[in-house]
Amino acid sequence: MNNALEGLLLALSMDPLLDSDHRSQAESVLLQTCLQGIKVSRASIWLYSDENSTIACKLLCTQHGISTHDLPTLNRTDYPSYFAALDKKRVITAPDARSDPATCEFNLVYLEPCNIYSLLDVPLRYKGEVIGIICCEQTQQPRLWSDSDAAFVGALSDLYGRIVAAAQRHRYQVQLETANARLESQVQERTQHLQAALEQLKQTQHHLIESEKMASLGSLVVGVAHEINTPIGVALTANSHSQYVLEKVQRTVETGGITKQSLKSAVTDLLQSCNIVERNLERAAGLIQQFKQTALDQAHFELHAIDIDDYISALSSTLQPFCRQHQVELQLQLSSGLSLNTFPGALAQVITNLVTNACLHAFEQATQPALVNITTRVSADQQLCIMVSDNGCGIPRSHQQKIFDPFFTTKRGRGGTGLGLSIVYNIVKQHLKGELSLHSEPAQGCRFSLTIPNLH
Repeated sequence: MNNALEGLLLALSMDPLLDSDHRSQAESVLLQTCLQGIKVSRASIWLYSDENSTIACKLLCTQHGISTHDLPTLNRTDYPSYFAALDKKRVITAPDARSDPATCEFNLVYLEPCNIYSLLDVPLRYKGEVIGIICCEQTQQPRLWSDSDAAFVGALSDLYGRIVAAAQRHRYQVQLETANARLESQVQERTQHLQAALEQLKQTQHHLIESEKMASLGSLVVGVAHEINTPIGVALTANSHSQYVLEKVQRTVETGGITKQSLKSAVTDLLQSCNIVERNLERAAGLIQQFKQTALDQAHFELHAIDIDDYISALSSTLQPFCRQHQVELQLQLSSGLSLNTFPGALAQVITNLVTNACLHAFEQATQPALVNITTRVSADQQLCIMVSDNGCGIPRSHQQKIFDPFFTTKRGRGGTGLGLSIVYNIVKQHLKGELSLHSEPAQGCRFSLTIPNLH
């Protein structure tokens, strides 16, 4: 290959157009270099179909410019000799194309109509596979192709691989950008859906917590109302007795039969009745006040300092009626001695739910006196530990991993919603910033352990 041809190849190899996304322009420059280098009449690029059954002209250049003439698609079944020669992946050099065994099949349909005498076909390879050919055609008269001609066109064939690679990179880039844009759109859309779903879940969770609060308060109301009925009933009875004594004294005075002894006895009865009324009304007022504080705490989670043991002791007063209603003894072992900055309402909600849950579910098949125990102590790292334990039937091992899951219940269809312990767990984690764990053995009761820090 002479210096002029090598110079043309060097200039073409340095042309940035070969590595651009302008494939048609790059192909045109390559064919024009071919025409300039070997001074051939026509140069064209032909590409195989996907299944290699046909080959069609992609671009044709002549000494007069780019040709727009439509060229026929060559079918393997119509030109078996030519395709067999291409399949051998060798250069087809046909100085006399009209008589060459590989190309004579084109005489009537292509060579003679286009006045072509000689052909030089060089395979185009990409990633080791033949994808087409560069076809050099000499018109007007036959031409004897030199080794330099074949080498030059072979070098152009190698450069064509860069054009295909650049086009493929651009196609992949466009596909990637399109996919990224679609993915970003999908991510944004799904993010919006997830945010909406999360907001809805938060609202649902809030509503469930509020509903559970009201359910817990409802249970306490029943127990407290029953408990208050007793002192109120005694006070009413004592008051009725006082009214009876006064009416008796009044009648005695009217008849003039009153004596010092009868008056003294009547005064003593009235004082005793007044004392009974006062004690029982104070007891009822105390129950009402404790219940009001518990209800207020559970309805509004506000952060402030409380004496833990005193608070749980007061809370137990509102739980006692519910426990007695279910024939459960509530015991306290309060020894933490801590004053803690926390959410009393959240703590009251948790303890109330754990105690009422034990009363409702732990003693269905009890063979011994039912007992629920609330214990407080200080952990090794100076955190508050509260344990609510019972001596009931326990929780099967298969259920213990699911006990805090939403809607998990073994009482489906019998009033169980599966929300109580799930809400308790969420209150402990989100409001109290603590940990809640369960230990239970079948027929040996269960123990819920609550550890909460001092909040600021």
